[in-house]
Amino acid sequence: MSKKIYQEFTSLNILGVTLEHNGFKGGNGGGFVSITIEDLSSTSMELNGKECDKFELVLRGDTERETLLSALKMIVKELEDNKTIVE
Repeated sequence: MSKKIYQEFTSLNILGVTLEHNGFKGGNGGGFVSITIEDLSSTSMELNGKECDKFELVLRGDTERETLLSALKMIVKELEDNKTIVE
């Protein structure tokens, strides 16, 4: 059984974000994490250099879940720590 949560984030644009996962499963590929990000209004998004309205990222496996979590923590820390404009 998996858990699925959805939340909308509103500013001058609106993002819809869905997270679905089924926890740690052990072994190879039993667990998964799925993240979907969707433009609900006025969001400038690109994926692989092309404009898009929605994309989904799926990783399968326990270690993939762990490395994704580490990567997301690094991204959040960098963005929160460096709010000034870089030239």
